[in-house]
Amino acid sequence: MAATKAAPKPAVRPAEKFITTNGVRLRYFDYGNEGKMPLICLHGNRGQAHIWDEFAEAVAPHYHVYTVDQRGHGESQWAPDGYHRDHYVADLAAFMDQLNIKKAVLAGLSMGGWNSLLYAVDHPERVDRFIMVDIGPDGSPVMKANRKTYKPEPLEFFTLEEAHDYARKNDPWATEERRRQDIGNRMRQHPDGKWRWKVDPAIIFHQLPDNYDPAYIKRYWDAMKKVQCPFMEVRGAESTTLDEDLIEKMKKTNKLFSAVTIPGAGHVVTVDKPYEFIRATKKFLGIKG
Repeated sequence: MAATKAAPKPAVRPAEKFITTNGVRLRYFDYGNEGKMPLICLHGNRGQAHIWDEFAEAVAPHYHVYTVDQRGHGESQWAPDGYHRDHYVADLAAFMDQLNIKKAVLAGLSMGGWNSLLYAVDHPERVDRFIMVDIGPDGSPVMKANRKTYKPEPLEFFTLEEAHDYARKNDPWATEERRRQDIGNRMRQHPDGKWRWKVDPAIIFHQLPDNYDPAYIKRYWDAMKKVQCPFMEVRGAESTTLDEDLIEKMKKTNKLFSAVTIPGAGHVVTVDKPYEFIRATKKFLGIKG
């Protein structure tokens, strides 16, 4: 398969804004289009809002898009009260309340998908539909085995090129240009000359319990059963997070659930194959063409 061409600079210029929710200052991008259904995009663990750039630009004519740096990530504040799953869900609830968003479409990658799922179950009247990207109530056997040998990412690099090399080994599926954009958005050079992630180190050192703690897994499966709106899984074919057996189990859990797999994409599908992701979600979002 031919490689997807690198993303051009966005033609849509979103407004960078800040909002304080639950005592934490969050950065988000507002793509405008007042009067259209809001679409709120949530990144994954250790990510940031720019993973949605191509998607947000593509759907901005049809939705009022918001892409958010969640607590402790990107340009948002590190959270003094921590990063429990319920804190993220509460931030989403407060974000919608403060912006007077009565109902929205949600798109969440990885942990952003968990946050979307839990919010949709707690507030069924406020979610029109939602997309989960490469995440599920449980993990594949391969992913669970990898969790046993979990190692945190390096906290810092001497050069940005060193960080690029590290990223290339972990994500060979994105184009070189898109990967460099992603690393540039995720890192900051400090006065000592070193480059560090734009994320609270507490997040890097903490392995998420969601895919191995039975209480979390049960909570997500219970939530899957209770969802009352259409929801969709977009899985990266090269990712080990989910497998086909797990997708089939998810389909049997709720008749409103559907799924699609993107060839040649790893976990961060929106960075690895942004245009394929857009094509795969258009019909679900009611976008023609």
